[in-house]
Amino acid sequence: MKIYTKTGDSGETSLFGGGRVQKNDKRVTAYGEIDELNSFVGALLANLGDKSGTPHYGAMVEIRHLLEALQNRLFDLGAELAVGDQKFLAKLARRIAEPDIAALEAAIDRMQAHLKPLTNFILPGGSPAAAHAHICRSVSRRAERAMIAAAVQEPLLLSFINRLSDYFFVLARYLNHLNGVAEPEWEK
Repeated sequence: MKIYTKTGDSGETSLFGGGRVQKNDKRVTAYGEIDELNSFVGALLANLGDKSGTPHYGAMVEIRHLLEALQNRLFDLGAELAVGDQKFLAKLARRIAEPDIAALEAAIDRMQAHLKPLTNFILPGGSPAAAHAHICRSVSRRAERAMIAAAVQEPLLLSFINRLSDYFFVLARYLNHLNGVAEPEWEK
């Protein structure tokens, strides 16, 4: 099977379930942002530092498992955004659901239990993995703005992407904590 189809050479792309739109359509932009976020999650996974025998190995394995699940949920979210005809939503293998949001909230609560309360704004950075988590956070926020611009109406999708950016913020703080790296603070 060839990877190139040439059907997009004119600047259009197909939606799942029918229909073609320009590649700069707001919906295509939204699921493109989700795709970019998924790529950054892959980079975060590559920089996680969860080798056996390293400090906090168990915590890092737990983080890895959630991030790998999140990559699949991001594919699910992208698929929902790419549906051109609402009757095709039922044909999707999996859709974003309440348990996905609950899993993010539970992970945030577990990590936050180990963190000192914030007394100042922090800057993105710290350990390499934390810096990647901050990139994921900011791309999540951009994806959320793109979804709103595309008039996504499904509240679960908007809640999921909003909670996801919260997760990446707390994850960045937690990764710095696990690695013994001070969080860079905003100097006022």
